[in-house]
Amino acid sequence: MKSILQKLASFWFRPIAPERLSILRLITGGFSLWYLLARYEMFQKIAQSELSLYDPVGLATLLSEPLSFPVFKGLLLLTIGLNILYILGWKFRFTGPLFALSLMLLMCYRNSWSMIYHNYNGLVMHVMVIGFTAAADTLSIDAWRQKGTKWLEEVKPDWQYGWPILLICTLTVITYVLAGFAKIYGDLAWDWMSGEAMRSQVAVDAIRKNLFGSQASPLFEWIYPHTSLFLMMGIMTMILELGAPLALLNQKIGYIWALLTCSMHWGIYFIMGIHFPYQMGGFIFLAFFPLERLWFMARTRLIKAKLIAQ
Repeated sequence: MKSILQKLASFWFRPIAPERLSILRLITGGFSLWYLLARYEMFQKIAQSELSLYDPVGLATLLSEPLSFPVFKGLLLLTIGLNILYILGWKFRFTGPLFALSLMLLMCYRNSWSMIYHNYNGLVMHVMVIGFTAAADTLSIDAWRQKGTKWLEEVKPDWQYGWPILLICTLTVITYVLAGFAKIYGDLAWDWMSGEAMRSQVAVDAIRKNLFGSQASPLFEWIYPHTSLFLMMGIMTMILELGAPLALLNQKIGYIWALLTCSMHWGIYFIMGIHFPYQMGGFIFLAFFPLERLWFMARTRLIKAKLIAQ
């Protein structure tokens, strides 16, 4: 029993450089800010929809009734403001959790007015983890205010930076495992992997697009006669989704799984035209990679440039 606990402790509380967590803060914050600003008008239109379309989900179920438009717009602007402070790492002890909660509420409220979109759940979960941890100890205004000119100095790896990153990796893996379970516990069960079943599912999506004024992917029309290709894609999808936990056991396996799964999303995009920006951009998988090395190289150049300038 003691051996098992020691292995769990060494897994969850392994020391990792704080710069990786800070870089994840910057990337998730930058992505969420882009998303909120790009969909600013859309958010406002949704909040003014017919009341009959309102079906609260998640945190929105805590509301007794839909928010008035001025209150919703205030929430939207507050979230954008907190998003900027989250990126800057200013008074992160307070602004981090506040942004994580406001983003969660905003996204739940957005999904309460239409179909439930799951493509940004990974982003929201990552922000929730980062917002409540020590993600601003480096590369932030807080670090600069505390250390002054020494804010560029390396901070030793520590377990308090390691467990949030491992939790982010674990949450990412769980989302794919759940997607795999949804397939095998659905109507088709394991037959979902068969070329015919998968081809029919994609064909229905293509017909729907054509009927509602969109356009099916030319690539799908080209591969439609080749059932064997759909069989291989179905098998690979199930391997990547149900085999996702293996990515947590070995660093190299994690790299390979992340790259293949990112490629799977690009395949979905080219065949079905379904766009998952957070996944296709690889952002959802970045916690698996030693991002701090990029900062170390950049910092070395900054220090050399500073010495030359002096």
